[in-house]
Amino acid sequence: MSAETERSHDACPRCGEHRLAVLDVPDVELTGYQPANASMGIATDVRLEGPPGIGCLACGAQWQDLDAFRAEQAGGAS
Repeated sequence: MSAETERSHDACPRCGEHRLAVLDVPDVELTGYQPANASMGIATDVRLEGPPGIGCLACGAQWQDLDAFRAEQAGGAS
């Protein structure tokens, strides 16, 4: 990977580094549709507790969601 592909578009509002990453990536079942699983109540779909968070790999700062990140970028509280 080049240095350009390792940089995030936006900078961290706390440290200024371009090292942002998505946290809590959805858990996706890749086995495909299985009718027997559905009849037994076994989940085979995307599972996500809430919207993915955002974190800075450089300083460790985290935001609950994109709205919280944008608010801090605009000068609001985290």
